[in-house]
Amino acid sequence: MNLNNDKSKKIMVAIAVPIIIVILIATFVVIQIGPYNKKNKDDIVVDIPTGSTLNQVTDILKENKLIKNKILFKLYVRVSNNTSKLKSGKYLFNQTYSNKEIINDLSEGKIYNDGIKITVPEGSTSFEIIDLLVNSKLGDKNVYEELVNNPEEFKKKFNFLDDEKIVSLEGFLYPSTYYFDEDQSEKEVLNHMLETFESKYNDKLQKRQKELNKSLYEVIDLASIVEKEAVLDEDRPMIASVFYNRIKIGMPLQSDATIQYIFKERKKSITYNDLKIDSPYNTYKVKGLPPTPIANPGIESIEAVLYPSTTEYLYFVATIEGGNTYSKTYEEHVKNVEQYRKDREERNNSYSTDK
Repeated sequence: MNLNNDKSKKIMVAIAVPIIIVILIATFVVIQIGPYNKKNKDDIVVDIPTGSTLNQVTDILKENKLIKNKILFKLYVRVSNNTSKLKSGKYLFNQTYSNKEIINDLSEGKIYNDGIKITVPEGSTSFEIIDLLVNSKLGDKNVYEELVNNPEEFKKKFNFLDDEKIVSLEGFLYPSTYYFDEDQSEKEVLNHMLETFESKYNDKLQKRQKELNKSLYEVIDLASIVEKEAVLDEDRPMIASVFYNRIKIGMPLQSDATIQYIFKERKKSITYNDLKIDSPYNTYKVKGLPPTPIANPGIESIEAVLYPSTTEYLYFVATIEGGNTYSKTYEEHVKNVEQYRKDREERNNSYSTDK
């Protein structure tokens, strides 16, 4: 009797059994988180209501036969760090989608584009957005205005609004193209815009904000001014730098864009009398940032505030090509202003001659 052979066999069995168990478990998991049915490509429209929890989302997917195992799906969501990123809306899936593909679409907000199409341009004010929505028969103006001026209604879902300086949703209604059902409530519509902002203001930008020791309020407030002042993307970091330099030395921002926010309708140009208006949005008279953002900035302006150029400039003036000319001193600035007026006058005269 060969005791060594018996012992070797027992060791091999002892090793093989756990390996087989692991392989079986892994195979089970892969099958369970894979497609529900690889052969069924029939479209399934799934509606994820605003404010849905992970459990509710999982139940909806299971009821529509898009996932096999609720426990593994929820575990996958948590492991992939997407628990708080799942977005509401209508989605178009089929049973060939794996758990990973479904989670990616939900976290990226790849909603099914049916319903009423609304395009919110970068730099739109909340007033303009409300008018756009109401004119598209998507709710009541008074309800929107009340909600926009009451961020408390949204703080439970959106932690980024939990700042006493944030007294309005202005600045956080992200400019993008949306598709809404005509029966969606005003709060659901605004929720979706806030969800989009939350997805755009990612971990990298949040980390950079903390590195600069800035609050979200400060970043978005300044980004809204940059958005309204800039024409070309390459000018945004430069403009942000100018405003940072002014704040650093206690100089008023002196932005015409903040004064425009005082008026219901945008003026063709700001007058000297406008500069005398008593308002917290008159940054010629009041130092620092205005009490709220003055528009809803796009990601380029937000990034410009978080990654500004390094300059010593304190002034800028537009050029007729659409960009800006920058200067360190007021004397230089005056010369640049005169040059701009001269160039504009010559251009206008050439247009008149051509006609």
